[in-house]
Amino acid sequence: MNLKLPKILVFTVTYEGKDYVFNEWKQYVDNINYPKNNWYHLVIDNSENEEYTKKLKNLGMNVVHIQRGNNSREAITRAQKYARRYAIQNGYDYILSLESDVLVPPSIIQDLLKSGKPIISALYMIGDRSKGVRVPCIALSKWNSDLGAWGTRLLEPEEWKDYLHNGLKQVHTACMGVCLISKEVFNKIDFYYDSRYEKHSDVYYFNDCFINRIPVWVDTDIFCDHKNVNWSNVKDR
Repeated sequence: MNLKLPKILVFTVTYEGKDYVFNEWKQYVDNINYPKNNWYHLVIDNSENEEYTKKLKNLGMNVVHIQRGNNSREAITRAQKYARRYAIQNGYDYILSLESDVLVPPSIIQDLLKSGKPIISALYMIGDRSKGVRVPCIALSKWNSDLGAWGTRLLEPEEWKDYLHNGLKQVHTACMGVCLISKEVFNKIDFYYDSRYEKHSDVYYFNDCFINRIPVWVDTDIFCDHKNVNWSNVKDR
């Protein structure tokens, strides 16, 4: 008996500043081998104008344009909210957040689904590529006795071996750049940011999972190449 495959919305938030990696990235997206009738790729462009949207449409991408807002935090959050609404309105079982500078293996959807976890990411490195300063995109929970609240911390170098190529690991914060989220989670938790602080929506999303006792997982055997530029290059971060 054939089991019904989950319906996946893959969404990518982008802008013209990511064009440097677009051609390479698109090759990886085009090679995703999950059955075509069971997933849809939505690109959400938050560039200042619609010129980049037009370019991507001419290259065959399914693209919508949204207003950027005051800064990158607002722009990304608006796009994520759009994707969440789209998934809810169209009955998707999962959303897969895939950033436009992360290169994924063809089996990425199947690889993440097989864990059976309600929210799970693959692994990649963050940091300044030009300087070779790279750390795993993982944060663990940490009690801040001064604030009397839970916070997060990045992995210490001696902890890396436990979180690289070592199966499923539960974490506080995972990699939103390639993160599969089930409808039981995205129906409950929305994307947002706090304009008072220079933190992006992923920080708040994973923290809300923590508050709601939803375990966040990383499959450390799925390693992706993160072709990011230095974050200081983003003018309105």
